[in-house]
Formats: sequence, C-alpha cells, structure tokens
Amino acid sequence: MTKKPVVPGFEGKRRTALESIRRFCLACMGGSAPLVAECASTTCTFHGYRMGVIEQGADRRLVRVIAGYCREECQPGEEPATCTAGKVFMDLEPCVLWPFRTGRNPYISAEQREKLRRHAQEQYQLAGGGARFRPRTIETPAP
Repeated sequence: MTKKPVVPGFEGKRRTALESIRRFCLACMGGSAPLVAECASTTCTFHGYRMGVIEQGADRRLVRVIAGYCREECQPGEEPATCTAGKVFMDLEPCVLWPFRTGRNPYISAEQREKLRRHAQEQYQLAGGGARFRPRTIETPAP
C-alpha cells in the first residue's frame, strides 16, 4: 500500500479542497451543520461551497478560490506562502485551508500535473479548438 504524500509544515489531516472548505465553514459557524446551511453571509468567498458541494454558478477551481481567500481576505498585503497557520498553535488546530494557500494542490505531483495538462490539451484539440475554456500551456512558477 502506498503512503499518501504529506505536505511539509502541515500538521493537519489530509483533505480535498472541497472538504477543507466545508471544515472551514463548520469552524466559522461553531461546528454546527444546521447553522452552516442557514449561513446568511452571501458575500463570503466560500458561501457557494459551504455544504460540501459546489453550487450552480460557483467557480469549480477550488484551489484558486482558496488561494484568493488567503491572499485577499485572510492575509491582505502578505504572501500566502509565508503563512504559519499549518501547525498546531497552543490549543488551535492547524488551518484546514493551509495546504492550498499557494494556489496549487500539494497532493498532485509534478508528473501527475503534467499528465493532466497533456490530457486537457488533447481534449481541447478533439473539440476542434473551439472549447469554451482553453487549457493553460505556459507554466508559471509557484511562489
């Protein structure tokens, strides 16, 4: 059995981006699922994901949504890569969003990322190049 990769500096449990957002919303609402369902904060970045599903019209690029939250709302003016909330501090649990703060899924290797990119390019070509979304072909370095 292969061991799941860990993120250096993160002391929390491994979760998907959607599970992490759900956990974040639960913590925000005091751990109460009924309160999360009735959340009235429609301006919150995570409102469309609070129930653990992506609501219609919400952005499906969850890692980018989390990175945007970290950059603009949690630590405005600071670089998310320098965040230290991935460790247990006193009695506080590590931030569940921390692994995704840089806009990359840390559980996907560079090889897997390249494989996914090639697949997306092939699908774009099969659609005659007229697909609604064009895959990104130029890799930007991670911060």
